[in-house]
Amino acid sequence: MVPVNAPIEVTVVRLYCKSPGSPHLRKSAAAELATLLAAGWQEKQRKAGADHVVVRLERPRPVQPSMRLAQGGARQGR
Repeated sequence: MVPVNAPIEVTVVRLYCKSPGSPHLRKSAAAELATLLAAGWQEKQRKAGADHVVVRLERPRPVQPSMRLAQGGARQGR
């Protein structure tokens, strides 16, 4: 479950259809959409154009791990 106030990434892609007015995507466009969906993107909106489809995708922004600094700074042991 993603927290409500979690930052999200948004991308919009234009995917071309096989022929104007057709709902069927080209092979390369279908593969691009499948790759994005497998990477964790979720389709939120789809608008049809004359020869393309504009798809809005969102996913939660990955948390950047913060490096913890060593306490003290002096070498220990030996």
